[in-house]
Amino acid sequence: MFGVFEEHQAELYWLAYLLTGDRERSAETVTRVLDFKDGANATFRGFMVSWARKLVIGEALAVIDSELRESALRLQTPDPAEPPALPPPDWISRQRITKPEFERALVALDVFPRCAVILTFFERLSLEESTLLLGADEELVTRAHRRGLIELTRNIALGRGWEPAGIREWKGLRLCRKKRNESMLVNG
Repeated sequence: MFGVFEEHQAELYWLAYLLTGDRERSAETVTRVLDFKDGANATFRGFMVSWARKLVIGEALAVIDSELRESALRLQTPDPAEPPALPPPDWISRQRITKPEFERALVALDVFPRCAVILTFFERLSLEESTLLLGADEELVTRAHRRGLIELTRNIALGRGWEPAGIREWKGLRLCRKKRNESMLVNG
């Protein structure tokens, strides 16, 4: 029987890539997990796929442990008083998000928030499971989840050309100054 791991190799690799942010380390992670040979029958197939995903998660997190710890330290600072500007909900939902667009936006996140979002939101692991896998307390994982989702939304929007109001005003001010300076040179 074709093994459950081999059958789901592409999605396991993609999960490892999203967690590590590195294609080479992702391949190594999945290869180590694939060394386990399963003899699952149809009854245990769903369990085996879920278990394989958790094995990949654990291995990928071990591979990036030092980066994960550094990122967690950066996250210890309190959230800013004002949340960053976000595009209106309909701005992003006008078109489907492509896989490459999603990857770029997610991998651009700092490591700990990225992993927290993947585990709690996309993998639908409980907060308790996520805290165990990430080696952090619930408050930090919750903060990372919140910050990660906000930054993911912003990354997708920025990748599509959205500009927060403050940036538009700043660019408009620069354009006015440039035109004024050009006018002064011409009129001299």
